[in-house]
Amino acid sequence: MSEAISVCGYCSVGCSMIVGSQDGYVTYVQGNPDSPINKGSLCSKGSAAAQLSTIVSSDTGSRIPNPKRLTSVKYRAPYSTDWVNMDYATAIRMIAQRVRSTRIQPLLTKVSNPETGLTVNRCEGIASVGAAAFNNEACYLITKLARPLHCLS
Repeated sequence: MSEAISVCGYCSVGCSMIVGSQDGYVTYVQGNPDSPINKGSLCSKGSAAAQLSTIVSSDTGSRIPNPKRLTSVKYRAPYSTDWVNMDYATAIRMIAQRVRSTRIQPLLTKVSNPETGLTVNRCEGIASVGAAAFNNEACYLITKLARPLHCLS
């Protein structure tokens, strides 16, 4: 049995929680009493976070892997009604191609006022959004991603 400190991902509050695991599976989740944010309490959603990866078996009463948990990328093509499994490499390649085309098409190089001719080089097709629970490292990584894409943030 091992424990790790983590942050709940349900909302932007960023409650600290203690996650217990055994044999690679989450066995329980509880609020972290040392956290100044939530002081050991969790909302109903945070308290149920263990059910994202494991559930309690009705036969044995122990935690087992959740059979409804997605373990592969599901893709539905435009105008299709069927979902297909896709490997991660293909999905990441598809996302990269779409980000690139979205970044190139609406790239604004100069402002519309011809008198100033100000060069702006900004992409108005992609934007980034922050949250109150983001720490400095998360904000740094978002900025490192947004700046080369010339995104407005």
